[in-house]
Amino acid sequence: MGCGRDKDSSKNRGCVCQAVRAIKDIQDEANQECNDCKNDCFLEPLGSMVSPTNRLNTRIFKLYLKNGETFKAHIKGCPWKSPFFRVKEVFDNCCATLQVLKPDYADGTGSRSGSKSGSGSGSDMETMGNNTEWVFTGECITVDLDCFCAIQCIKDVHVFLECED
Repeated sequence: MGCGRDKDSSKNRGCVCQAVRAIKDIQDEANQECNDCKNDCFLEPLGSMVSPTNRLNTRIFKLYLKNGETFKAHIKGCPWKSPFFRVKEVFDNCCATLQVLKPDYADGTGSRSGSKSGSGSGSDMETMGNNTEWVFTGECITVDLDCFCAIQCIKDVHVFLECED
């Protein structure tokens, strides 16, 4: 197995894997209990990172590689990569399918400056984590969660997904 893990050792499952599994469970359950801690990826219910509402369906997060760099995925047709993800599925061996998200601005341009979508740079994507509007890019990526050393939860939001009416 990649990333220096012994494939036969189930005890070696990392904290990133467990956090992504917890995020998936929280998104699936979306229960309505209150929690005072506001900065932990294990917070329940979905919405604990912001004022809870019944429309939240996503806990956005970023992953960090073992060398400390932010993990990013390509978005087809765009000149930049996105570091923002929503967990779609977690498989038994700590593999996950992640949906790639990007911030969207109220003016509909997809950028802070009001320029056409696609004119942003990769560094702009890094600084857009606090926006309130998010869109699913249509891109998914399957990753080995044991290859990451850190996870940072960004925000609980509602993202319109293709399967929603």
